[in-house]
Amino acid sequence: MIDRLLELKGRVILHLPPHIEDVRPFTWRGFKSDVRYTYQVELPYQIEEASKSIRNKIKKASSLGYYTVKSNNMDHAYQCLIETEQRQGFSHQLSVEDLKLAQDLMGEEAFRCYICYSPEGEPVSTNISLLFHPEWATGWIAGTKSAHLQNGVVQMLQLFEFEDLTSIGVKGFDFTGANIESVSNSKASWGGDLVPYYVLRRPSFKDIARAGIDWLQFNYKQSRGKR
Repeated sequence: MIDRLLELKGRVILHLPPHIEDVRPFTWRGFKSDVRYTYQVELPYQIEEASKSIRNKIKKASSLGYYTVKSNNMDHAYQCLIETEQRQGFSHQLSVEDLKLAQDLMGEEAFRCYICYSPEGEPVSTNISLLFHPEWATGWIAGTKSAHLQNGVVQMLQLFEFEDLTSIGVKGFDFTGANIESVSNSKASWGGDLVPYYVLRRPSFKDIARAGIDWLQFNYKQSRGKR
């Protein structure tokens, strides 16, 4: 794998699954490693593991008439992703055609899309997860329309996904990342285990700029902490 990665052109970044704990062969060949974190939950999921806030939000969404389904409608999923991008100021760098291609290549069993709908049938939230192993699901992308964020649709959709994955024999779910404080807090509310994983990258000239940015961010956070 290392020899192949060294042959690639451009940036090389590799996110390893949490169960790979020894990255020394990569660092011995000059790769840089960073430790990041994610939350994992075991399935079948017990709703009692979730915080009271999550349970209340699920009840709210249900009382308002929202409903969730497993779906193949990438146009509806894309609507939710786009609105999240606009709200948070980033891009998934995906088109509807990309989603449809991924769905075709991976197949319906491994590419699992879930959508929450309003009582009127409007798609309001989506989760897309991937099964690289039949007993383990990895959350890939998610998005929710702003007008429905406070109605519990995200939590209702996530619980539905857990239940669907359990029905096909999946034993665990990886939320894929908990490195931003606000994101970590929301995922921690599901009561899963916090686990580390490694990110490997081939050094580049951008490391010089990255070192400067890291220094500026560190000093900024220290100055905020003194207020």
